[in-house]
Amino acid sequence: MKNVSKIISSKAGTDEMLNKLEQLSGTDMNSILLDLFVRRTQNISPIGVLTQFDQNRFTTPSTIDVIAFKQMELQWLQLAATKKFKPVQLSPLAPLGTCSTFKTVHQNNIVSATRGTEVMSDATNVFALLAAQYYKKTKSHTAIKFVTAERLVRAQGLAHPGHSAHFGIFCMASAGFNRGSFLFEMEQLTEHLSLHLELLSSFNKTDLTIKILLKENNEALCATVQSAIKNISESYSTEIIHQQDPNNYYGLVQFKTFLNYKGKEINLSDGGFVDWTQQLLSNKKHRLLISGIGIELVFKILTGVI
Repeated sequence: MKNVSKIISSKAGTDEMLNKLEQLSGTDMNSILLDLFVRRTQNISPIGVLTQFDQNRFTTPSTIDVIAFKQMELQWLQLAATKKFKPVQLSPLAPLGTCSTFKTVHQNNIVSATRGTEVMSDATNVFALLAAQYYKKTKSHTAIKFVTAERLVRAQGLAHPGHSAHFGIFCMASAGFNRGSFLFEMEQLTEHLSLHLELLSSFNKTDLTIKILLKENNEALCATVQSAIKNISESYSTEIIHQQDPNNYYGLVQFKTFLNYKGKEINLSDGGFVDWTQQLLSNKKHRLLISGIGIELVFKILTGVI
């Protein structure tokens, strides 16, 4: 992408164009972009808008039964609320850099916008901001839990027939502080995983597999995880894996649920511990567990769309 930018700036008559723009204040950059978009739209006809609507994968409406899907979202939110997760209706926009500044995803995979924003691509990153905001304001050490059903937009191309540029996802987050002996971590891990399985109860247990990925070579952690998920592992096919090459997205523990569907293994949900609130609060004792279920993917499978 950087090489493409250099080519474009060279064609525009100055190789230093991007460097100069980068040095502008946020307000000045916004003014330039807004003026540029006004000029570009002045050259677009109504027919041109229709052509874009036909061709742009980001603007294509979903084909799902919207009423049935909304009913499913509501049922899931109500169930999560009984587990003391606070339902939150997030904005469709997030601050610019909400995901990329944590090094979890490249900004090229996010639809950037003007006025210091980007289109929502991951609700859990916004939950980290909400949690940090709460703890900074209240100085509390009480655990807090959020849940939402959001429509996200991601820019990378996806080949799976069940995936699209915009999609519905069910996201949860639990935030709190280290209490020692992995007490907080195991409480939240089992709570998230148990709720995931309850939400996925429309599938046969024998078709579901749980994979627990340990990010640290820690025997005490392994034994603690095994003990914490004992009731779950007795009911579902469960694998505990010591990940040799852990990515830098999750730390400590990650979990995934998979569905055996038409002979293929489909990843339905995912979760794990991240250090985002530690960065936001400058406090290494803070803990944040995030997780998400591809609710639209689940809906499409249950309704036979895929």
